[in-house]
Amino acid sequence: MSKNLLKSIEKIIESGGSDRITIFTSHLKIDGSVYRPEGKCEECHEDFITLENATLCRLSDYCTCKDDDCQCNDYICFKYDWLNVAIDGIVSFSIIR
Repeated sequence: MSKNLLKSIEKIIESGGSDRITIFTSHLKIDGSVYRPEGKCEECHEDFITLENATLCRLSDYCTCKDDDCQCNDYICFKYDWLNVAIDGIVSFSIIR
């Protein structure tokens, strides 16, 4: 199943023209850009997805403020240059344009 999920994500990225992704696990919301060596995923690891410029937030703490300049998540979310996400833990994902 792992390799199939990676292939599906790769196809969506290629057809949609964006490598930005939001991933949900049972406890986390993760945003970032899918790292694809040489622009393709033939070399991608089949057990995890590597993200660049990732932001990781715990869903139980996630803020729902509706203000245009809402910054309440700045204190509960963590930013990483690189983050590996285990494919087995993914509940859902969305490619963002």
